[in-house]
Amino acid sequence: MKVIKGIFKNRPLSVPPNIRAVSLRVKKSLFDVIKDEIEDKTVLDLFGGSGSLGIEALSLEAEKAVFVDISRASVKTIHKNLSSLKLLPKGDVILKDVFKAIKDFFLKNIVFDIVFLDPPYYKGLARKTLQALNEYDILSPRGLIVITCYYKDSLENSYKNFSRIFFRNYGQTRVLIYRNNEESTLSGHI
Repeated sequence: MKVIKGIFKNRPLSVPPNIRAVSLRVKKSLFDVIKDEIEDKTVLDLFGGSGSLGIEALSLEAEKAVFVDISRASVKTIHKNLSSLKLLPKGDVILKDVFKAIKDFFLKNIVFDIVFLDPPYYKGLARKTLQALNEYDILSPRGLIVITCYYKDSLENSYKNFSRIFFRNYGQTRVLIYRNNEESTLSGHI
C-alpha cells in the first residue's frame, strides 16, 4: 500500500493484519474524481483501517483528517502511518465504534466536508452507516460521502440529506459518491 497522489506520492503505508485495503487502482480512480474537492477541507475516514483514504486526502492538502476505527491494531497502524509522514498534527485518530462516533460528532455539532466510508465487506455496513449519516447529519453544506463497498451492495440513490452523484464498479469494489442535498452539482462534473 502506498500514497498515490500529492505531496506524499509513492510513500509506503503500513496495513494492519486481516484488513482488506482499497486497491491502488480503485484508490487512484476515486481520487481522480474528487481531487479538486479536497484542498483545505476537513475529512472523516470511517472504518479507517490503515488510514489510507484520509492520508491520501492529506497528501492532496486537506486541512485535517479524523480517523475512526474500533480495532486497536488499526488505530495503532494509522498512528504509525501519520507519524512516518509527519502528519500527526493534522490527524486525529479515534478508537471507537463508527456508529457511536457519528452520533458523538452530531451531538457536538462537528461537521465534515468529506466522509470516507470503507467498511468490511459482506456485513451490510455501508447501508447501515449511510442510514446513520442521514439520521445524524454531520456533512457540511457542500459535503461529499465517498464509499467503497462490495459491488453487490445495494444502496439507495438518495436519502433525506444527500443524493448519489457518482457510481462505478471496479471488479469486486463499487465506488459511490453522495453529495449533500443543499448542493447538487460538483465544481466540474463527475
